[in-house]
Amino acid sequence: MATIGDVAREAGVSPSTVSYVLSGKRAISAETARRVNEAIARLDYTVHLGARALRTARTMTLGVVLRFHHAEFEPAMATYLVALADAAREAGYSLQLITDEDAAAAVGRAVREQRVDGLLLLDVLEDDPRLEPLRRSPFPAVLVGMPPDPGPADAVDLDFAAAAELLVEHLADRGHERATLVRWAPEVYAAGHTFALRFARAAHARAAERGLALVDHDSPTTPEAVRADLADLLGGDDRPSALLVHNDAAAAMLPTVLHDLGLRAGEDVAVVSLHSARLASFFAIPFTSVESAPGRVARGAVELLTSRLDAAAGAPARRLVVPELVDRGSGTGPARATPGR
Repeated sequence: MATIGDVAREAGVSPSTVSYVLSGKRAISAETARRVNEAIARLDYTVHLGARALRTARTMTLGVVLRFHHAEFEPAMATYLVALADAAREAGYSLQLITDEDAAAAVGRAVREQRVDGLLLLDVLEDDPRLEPLRRSPFPAVLVGMPPDPGPADAVDLDFAAAAELLVEHLADRGHERATLVRWAPEVYAAGHTFALRFARAAHARAAERGLALVDHDSPTTPEAVRADLADLLGGDDRPSALLVHNDAAAAMLPTVLHDLGLRAGEDVAVVSLHSARLASFFAIPFTSVESAPGRVARGAVELLTSRLDAAAGAPARRLVVPELVDRGSGTGPARATPGR
C-alpha cells in the first residue's frame, strides 16, 4: 500500500507538500498540485482516515440528524441523503445517520460525546427542539432548513419563498385566474416544517398580489393514498384548471393519474411543480418546475460545516439557494376554472 512518502517521491515534493495538497490548508501552485494528484492516481494512494483523525483530533465523520415526518416521500429524501454523502466524500468525510426518535436528546449526546466533528440537521421545524442543545453547548452544526431563528447554527436551504413566487407568476402570466395548491398533509404544516410553510405563505401572498385565487388541497400521507386522492380531484367535471404542486409524492404520482384519466398536462389542465431533477428522472415527471436543488443545497451545507471546522470564529451564516424555473410547457391550459374547486 502506497504511503504519503511514496507519493512525495513520485511527485518530487516533500511529504508536507502532499499533506497540504490533500488538506487544502495552504496555497500550493497549480503545477505542484497537478504533479501530486497525478502521483496519487498512479500509486492508487488512499488517505488513512484513522491516521488523519489522530493527527487532526477529528473523527472525519459528520452526523446527519434526520427526522421522518409521516408524509415523508422516501425517494425525495433519498436525493438529499445521496447529495450530502457525495459532498461529504468530496470533502474527505463520511456520514453517520442519527435517527433517534428523541432527536433533541440525540443532538445533546452528539455534542457531549463528540463522536462526529459536526452535525447536519434535516427536516427543520420553525421551533425546532434540536436547536436547544446547540444553544447550551455550541457545536459545529448546519441546518438544512431556515427557521425564523436558527440560533448559533449556520443554515442553508432552497429559497422556498422565491420558488413559490416563480411558479405563481408563471401561472398568472398565462392567464390563470384560479389554481389549486396541492400541499403536503396537514400535519406537516401543524408540526412547523419550514420548507412547507415558507412555500405556502409566499404562494398565497404572491397569488393575492396577482389576483390569482389559490385554493389549498391537502394531500394524504402515503403515496398510494395520494394517487387515489389526485384521481378524485381530477376525475370529475369540476376539476381544477391549474395545479400548483408542492408535494413530492403528488408530483411523482400525477403523470400516472393524468394518463389514467386521459388528461394532458398543458392542455386539459395546467400543472407546475416544485421537485428535483433526480426525482423527475425516477418518475418521468414532465411538468414545468422549479428545481428543488438537493445537490446545491447539500454542497452548500457541507461547505459551511467544513469551513466552520477549519475556522470556528465568525457569525452564523445564512444562505438561500436561488431557485430556477424550467418551462416544459405544462403551465398553459384552460385559463378559467370550472366552478366548485
